[in-house]
Amino acid sequence: MDTMAQLLQSLYNMAPVLAMIILFAAAIGGFWLVIELKKRSAYTRHSLSDRLFLKRNTGRLRKMQLH
Repeated sequence: MDTMAQLLQSLYNMAPVLAMIILFAAAIGGFWLVIELKKRSAYTRHSLSDRLFLKRNTGRLRKMQLH
C-alpha cells in the first residue's frame, strides 16, 4: 500500500509540470499555425487589378490552357 501512495504522490507532484508542458506545446502550435496561415494567404493574395484582369480574360486564358 505504501508504494501506491508514493506513486500517487509522485503523480500529484508531476501534474503541474506536465500541465505546463502541454500548455506551452499548445501555445507554440497555435503560433506556428497562425504564421503558416499568414504565409499561405500572402501567396494566394492578388491585387485588385490582377483579379480584374483575370476576370476579363478568363475565356482567353481557358483557350490558352486547352491548346
